Amino acid sequence: MGKPVDKIEFWKERLGYPEIRYSVYLTNKDDWDLINKTHKEILKELRGKVLDAGCGYGRASEWIEDYTGIDFSPDFIEKAKELYPDKDFRIADLKDLPFKDKEFDWAFCISVKKMIQANLGEDIWDIMEKELKRVAKKVLILEYSEPDKHEII
Repeated sequence: MGKPVDKIEFWKERLGYPEIRYSVYLTNKDDWDLINKTHKEILKELRGKVLDAGCGYGRASEWIEDYTGIDFSPDFIEKAKELYPDKDFRIADLKDLPFKDKEFDWAFCISVKKMIQANLGEDIWDIMEKELKRVAKKVLILEYSEPDKHEII
Protein backbone atom coordinates (compact mmCIF):
# COMPACT_ATOMS: atom_id res chain seq x y z
CA MET A 1 0.00 0.00 0.00
CA GLY A 2 2.50 2.64 1.15
CA LYS A 3 5.38 3.07 3.54
CA PRO A 4 5.93 0.26 6.08
CA VAL A 5 4.94 2.43 9.05
CA ASP A 6 3.88 -0.68 10.97
CA LYS A 7 7.43 -2.07 10.96
CA ILE A 8 9.85 -1.35 13.80
CA GLU A 9 12.77 -1.26 11.35
CA PHE A 10 11.20 1.68 9.47
CA TRP A 11 11.20 3.86 12.59
CA LYS A 12 14.61 2.66 13.76
CA GLU A 13 16.05 3.87 10.45
CA ARG A 14 14.25 7.22 10.80
CA LEU A 15 15.84 7.77 14.20
CA GLY A 16 19.20 7.64 12.42
CA TYR A 17 18.43 10.76 10.37
CA PRO A 18 20.77 13.75 10.96
CA GLU A 19 18.26 15.66 13.11
CA ILE A 20 15.80 14.01 15.48
CA ARG A 21 12.88 16.05 14.14
CA TYR A 22 13.32 14.32 10.78
CA SER A 23 12.42 11.04 12.46
CA VAL A 24 8.80 12.19 12.65
CA TYR A 25 8.51 14.84 9.91
CA LEU A 26 10.79 15.86 7.07
CA THR A 27 10.45 19.63 6.90
CA ASN A 28 12.61 22.71 7.14
CA LYS A 29 13.58 24.27 10.49
CA ASP A 30 11.32 27.34 10.20
CA ASP A 31 8.30 25.18 9.41
CA TRP A 32 9.16 22.79 12.27
CA ASP A 33 9.48 25.69 14.71
CA LEU A 34 6.05 27.01 13.70
CA ILE A 35 4.51 23.54 14.04
CA ASN A 36 6.03 23.12 17.52
CA LYS A 37 4.81 26.54 18.61
CA THR A 38 1.29 25.75 17.43
CA HIS A 39 1.25 22.28 19.00
CA LYS A 40 2.52 23.69 22.30
CA GLU A 41 -0.23 26.34 22.36
CA ILE A 42 -2.89 23.69 21.78
CA LEU A 43 -1.54 20.91 24.01
CA LYS A 44 -0.67 23.04 27.03
CA GLU A 45 -4.43 23.60 27.43
CA LEU A 46 -5.10 19.88 28.05
CA ARG A 47 -5.89 19.24 31.70
CA GLY A 48 -5.90 16.04 33.70
CA LYS A 49 -4.33 12.75 32.80
CA VAL A 50 -3.13 12.85 29.16
CA LEU A 51 -2.11 10.08 26.76
CA ASP A 52 0.16 10.85 23.80
CA ALA A 53 -0.62 8.05 21.34
CA GLY A 54 2.26 7.55 18.93
CA CYS A 55 4.56 9.77 20.96
CA GLY A 56 7.69 9.20 18.88
CA TYR A 57 10.65 10.62 20.78
CA GLY A 58 8.37 12.37 23.29
CA ARG A 59 8.66 16.04 22.29
CA ALA A 60 5.12 16.87 23.51
CA SER A 61 5.89 15.60 27.01
CA GLU A 62 7.48 18.95 27.85
CA TRP A 63 4.13 20.72 27.58
CA ILE A 64 1.92 18.42 29.67
CA GLU A 65 2.13 17.78 33.41
CA ASP A 66 0.33 14.42 33.86
CA TYR A 67 1.68 12.76 30.72
CA THR A 68 1.93 9.21 29.43
CA GLY A 69 3.49 8.60 26.02
CA ILE A 70 3.11 5.39 24.05
CA ASP A 71 4.64 4.19 20.82
CA PHE A 72 5.03 0.73 19.32
CA SER A 73 8.68 1.43 18.47
CA PRO A 74 11.04 0.35 21.27
CA ASP A 75 13.69 2.62 19.75
CA PHE A 76 11.47 5.69 20.04
CA ILE A 77 10.51 4.81 23.61
CA GLU A 78 14.18 4.36 24.53
CA LYS A 79 15.01 7.77 22.99
CA ALA A 80 12.05 9.43 24.73
CA LYS A 81 13.13 8.06 28.12
CA GLU A 82 16.66 9.32 27.46
CA LEU A 83 15.47 12.82 26.48
CA TYR A 84 12.69 13.17 29.08
CA PRO A 85 13.55 10.86 32.00
CA ASP A 86 10.92 12.39 34.31
CA LYS A 87 8.02 11.36 32.04
CA ASP A 88 6.15 8.07 31.63
CA PHE A 89 6.83 6.30 28.32
CA ARG A 90 5.67 2.81 27.38
CA ILE A 91 5.73 0.49 24.41
CA ALA A 92 2.15 -0.13 23.28
CA ASP A 93 0.15 -0.93 20.15
CA LEU A 94 -2.58 1.58 19.25
CA LYS A 95 -4.77 -1.29 18.09
CA ASP A 96 -4.83 -2.83 21.59
CA LEU A 97 -4.09 -0.30 24.33
CA PRO A 98 -3.14 -1.64 27.78
CA PHE A 99 -5.32 0.82 29.69
CA LYS A 100 -8.70 0.75 31.41
CA ASP A 101 -11.79 2.32 29.88
CA LYS A 102 -11.73 6.13 30.29
CA GLU A 103 -8.45 5.98 32.23
CA PHE A 104 -7.33 9.25 30.62
CA ASP A 105 -9.01 12.63 30.50
CA TRP A 106 -7.44 13.24 27.09
CA ALA A 107 -5.73 11.20 24.39
CA PHE A 108 -4.08 12.90 21.48
CA CYS A 109 -2.03 11.93 18.49
CA ILE A 110 0.04 13.98 16.11
CA SER A 111 0.36 12.96 12.47
CA VAL A 112 -0.94 9.46 13.10
CA LYS A 113 -4.39 9.42 11.48
CA LYS A 114 -3.42 10.48 7.95
CA MET A 115 -0.25 8.38 8.05
CA ILE A 116 -2.16 5.25 9.07
CA GLN A 117 -4.98 5.84 6.59
CA ALA A 118 -2.55 6.44 3.71
CA ASN A 119 -0.17 3.58 4.48
CA LEU A 120 -2.17 0.89 6.27
CA GLY A 121 -5.78 1.67 5.42
CA GLU A 122 -8.91 3.18 6.88
CA ASP A 123 -9.84 -0.07 8.64
CA ILE A 124 -6.65 -0.02 10.71
CA TRP A 125 -7.23 3.62 11.66
CA ASP A 126 -10.81 2.78 12.70
CA ILE A 127 -9.48 0.17 15.15
CA MET A 128 -6.98 2.66 16.58
CA GLU A 129 -9.55 5.43 16.88
CA LYS A 130 -11.95 3.09 18.67
CA GLU A 131 -9.20 2.24 21.18
CA LEU A 132 -8.39 5.92 21.76
CA LYS A 133 -12.06 6.64 22.42
CA ARG A 134 -12.23 3.69 24.78
CA VAL A 135 -9.32 4.75 27.00
CA ALA A 136 -9.93 8.52 27.01
CA LYS A 137 -12.86 10.79 27.76
CA LYS A 138 -11.79 13.15 24.97
CA VAL A 139 -9.61 12.63 21.89
CA LEU A 140 -7.65 15.27 19.97
CA ILE A 141 -6.26 14.53 16.52
CA LEU A 142 -3.51 16.86 15.24
CA GLU A 143 -1.93 16.56 11.80
CA TYR A 144 1.09 18.21 10.24
CA SER A 145 0.17 20.68 7.56
CA GLU A 146 1.97 21.28 4.33
CA PRO A 147 4.70 23.92 4.58
CA ASP A 148 3.27 27.43 4.47
CA LYS A 149 -0.30 26.10 4.69
CA HIS A 150 -0.92 26.11 8.42
CA GLU A 151 -4.43 26.34 9.77
CA ILE A 152 -6.35 25.23 12.79
CA ILE A 153 -9.67 23.62 11.93
